[in-house]
Amino acid sequence: MKHAIGYLGHLDRDLQALRPNPRYYVRADGSLGQVDERPSDVDGVFFGYLECPGKTFAAVRAQYGDTDVILKTPIPLHPPRHTEGKGFGPNPSRFGDDSAGHLLADMIAQNPDAVIRLRHIAERLGLTLR
Repeated sequence: MKHAIGYLGHLDRDLQALRPNPRYYVRADGSLGQVDERPSDVDGVFFGYLECPGKTFAAVRAQYGDTDVILKTPIPLHPPRHTEGKGFGPNPSRFGDDSAGHLLADMIAQNPDAVIRLRHIAERLGLTLR
């Protein structure tokens, strides 16, 4: 199965207003940018991330089918664990089941209010949470 993670904006400007099915983020100059959309070749979870100060990144979304979870507690991204070592750039990074399972497990550990919905995504896809 193929999973991906896409850009949703900057943590300081966009986290508070983030909702399911986001379309736009606020740029530094106040204009709107379009968030990354699910790539057509991705059949698994489409995660979303925000840029943090110091050019670090944090996952804040997990979407699969009609389940779209926005996290209250962002998860700092560690590429070797969460994206098979792939970085973050102008196109969504793609990765496999192991990384997706790690990312979902870390999301669950830090977001007790979202456990049921995140576990539902994992169960529907048969992902092992580690």
